[in-house]
Amino acid sequence: MNSIEKRINKNLNNIKLPKFDLNNLDKKGYVYMEKKRKLPIMATISTLCVVCLLFIGGLYYNNNYKVTSKVGIDVNPSVELKINQKEKVLEVIANNEDGKKIISDMDLKGSNINVAVNALIGSMVKNGYINELANSILISVENNNNQKAESLRQEILNQINMENISIISQTVNEEKELTDFANQYNISLGKVKIIKQIMTNNNLLTFDQLAELSINELNLILNDNENTTGSASQKAYIGEDKAKEIALNHANVTNITNYKIELDFDDVMVYEIEFKANNKEYDYEINATSGDIIEYEIDDKEYINNSNNSSSNNSTITKDEAKQIALNHANVTDITNYKIELDDNKYEIEFNYNNSEYEYEINATTGKIIKYSIDTNHKEPNPIISKDEAKQIALNHANVTNITNCEIELDDNKYEIEFKYNNKEYSYEINATTGKIIEYEIDTD
Repeated sequence: MNSIEKRINKNLNNIKLPKFDLNNLDKKGYVYMEKKRKLPIMATISTLCVVCLLFIGGLYYNNNYKVTSKVGIDVNPSVELKINQKEKVLEVIANNEDGKKIISDMDLKGSNINVAVNALIGSMVKNGYINELANSILISVENNNNQKAESLRQEILNQINMENISIISQTVNEEKELTDFANQYNISLGKVKIIKQIMTNNNLLTFDQLAELSINELNLILNDNENTTGSASQKAYIGEDKAKEIALNHANVTNITNYKIELDFDDVMVYEIEFKANNKEYDYEINATSGDIIEYEIDDKEYINNSNNSSSNNSTITKDEAKQIALNHANVTDITNYKIELDDNKYEIEFNYNNSEYEYEINATTGKIIKYSIDTNHKEPNPIISKDEAKQIALNHANVTNITNCEIELDDNKYEIEFKYNNKEYSYEINATTGKIIEYEIDTD
């Protein structure tokens, strides 16, 4: 140890450190600073890594496994494809037994949506569900973003590689009303929406009738939908030319004007034909499959064709049966102000329900609803007091009993009452609803 080291050690030994009272540092003028513990660098880095992994994992999940769109394909087989943001198929679901046959052993998971759609349509063709007699397909796209749903609809439509088919395409939203009908009738949301559209165009048709029809039949009834490509096949039916020939032969006319023909549904698929000849108007309804004349009308006089001929061996349904047809169609039970009348082979029915007024015309032979209307703005008239009640109000007010020459009349919701008592003439006007005295007069002359 050299002289410098010895001197330093000696000085250190002579240093006397003050005694610290940690509880009274501020009184002695000392400032006590607590050393803060710093988060280790590795822990910070680890936390950041976890956050990044969660973000990347969430992004990866959203891009690859989260269902962002659903695509429904309906013919009679009904299937639904769930797809991700990259338009890759995550799952294929069969909505009915025919749908299971279509999917069969195909593994479409991970396929591009356009590839999957074409594969499923191809399987429908192969299994005979799409053919020259029924060539219609319904494509329905669901996405929370309407713009993306529309874009995907257009893309799928443009990529379908099939000829001689008719495609109805649409976007749908999972609304409660549509979902309830889909669950009740075990059909897709897309088919529910098409049926609702048809019922809007023809309010005589019911959901029960239309739910059983194929997409090709619905396509024929829908007629000129703006999102339909190609023409629905009518090859399963006799055709418009044959239907026209049947109607003209039956009417025994040749030169006609104002000719119209339309394929529609009335328990069965029918051709509805209208034309004029010999200053008369003709309406025919012809079974589209058999060619039988179901009914015809000449100048508003209707005839039912029984036994496939023009005989008029008709039987009339009862008033109770006509009433039940109207109530079933309106889907109501407890009604008020019911009226029914048979006029010119049709029942005219009126009733009120839940502040709405219903009117029906029903064919008295077939039970077919000719037309109906519902007035939802109808208000029930307030009940009015009876004549005796109005009279008693007047007598009580006049404080009389034995009167003579009493006259009472209801006019514009008020009772006008006149009577005599004790050589005096009394005149009253009483509100027929409230019973309130509007005015009165006593003639003492």
